[in-house]
Amino acid sequence: MSRGFRLGSVRGVDVIADLSLFIIAALLTWSLYADLNRAFPASGTDAVLVASTVGGFLFFGSVFLHELSHSLVALRRGLKVRRIRLFIFGGVSEIEEEAATPSDELAVTLAGPAASLVLGIAFIAIGWPLASALPLVARISLILGIANLSIAVFNLLPGLPLDGGRMLRALVWRRSGDRARATRLAVATGRVLGGGLIAAGIGLAFMIRDVFALWFAAVGWFLFEAASTAAVQEEFVARIEGVVVGDVMRRTDVAIEGEMTVAAALELHGWGERLRAMPVAVGGRVVGIFGTREVAKIDPTQRQETLVSDAMTAIGPADVVASDVSLRRALVPDAAASGVLVVVEEGEVIGLLTAEEMSAIFADLRSKRSR
Repeated sequence: MSRGFRLGSVRGVDVIADLSLFIIAALLTWSLYADLNRAFPASGTDAVLVASTVGGFLFFGSVFLHELSHSLVALRRGLKVRRIRLFIFGGVSEIEEEAATPSDELAVTLAGPAASLVLGIAFIAIGWPLASALPLVARISLILGIANLSIAVFNLLPGLPLDGGRMLRALVWRRSGDRARATRLAVATGRVLGGGLIAAGIGLAFMIRDVFALWFAAVGWFLFEAASTAAVQEEFVARIEGVVVGDVMRRTDVAIEGEMTVAAALELHGWGERLRAMPVAVGGRVVGIFGTREVAKIDPTQRQETLVSDAMTAIGPADVVASDVSLRRALVPDAAASGVLVVVEEGEVIGLLTAEEMSAIFADLRSKRSR
């Protein structure tokens, strides 16, 4: 998914609209418009267009409330929520840490379908009595009601990454005491569900000769891939259990002076084609990172005049981590702008944690899986 646009925040949780959301928003509005135009040809184009647009906004508002419910319960349970992201397949609450207990996971997971269920009943309760007096409003309300009930039911299917899969994992985890085993079961059911939807979508497209049936296949592909990602993530978490940042960092006691020119820094440190990231110090304080990516942005003819402090990627508090912090927790925040974490011990910089070190862990994990 792309970075998207920040719409605002709720209780300190950023709400992000992915670019793909605008694709599905346009398709949804068009579908509503076509349906309302067929059902109420005498209502006029403007009225139908306004109703379908409002319906589209209310639908995504419902998806947002579904995800917000997850986030609010997570916050209440002491879990940190990074953001809520709305995208082409609906939405996701990015909770930074795994639930510590099955009960926490169950509570957080149930919140979303419960919100959709309440919204579905509410929309139907509003639309039903208005069927004769305000048929256009009633139809939109009933469509939204059915859509929310469908979201609640679909999300309760027992396979990751759906809420039902998380509930299945929580229940098996509670019964067996083995979270990894519970995850494997939920991943397997998620893959089966995804594969089933892919087959159903393709089969339906050939049977009814409607390309929109392939939407089921697209959703199935998303579920299958997300379930596979959850499996890799679980293995990775198990691999780094008990590992602290100091165990995997690249130790360095050298910092580049920010007052140096880029050309002087390159000559002094003897870098070749691939430059390893290094901390940049100004006035004895580390304020940035300088490496391959930063050098590539400088025109070779300007390296004699450009200072390292002007070319570096600045760092902030989120980019600095203590050496005794668990690797799992260090990887939770948003990636630093520099793509590097500066590791400190008793206030002194002692190393860096870069993609190179993390790649080594992933490579080790892949080699173990292939045996």
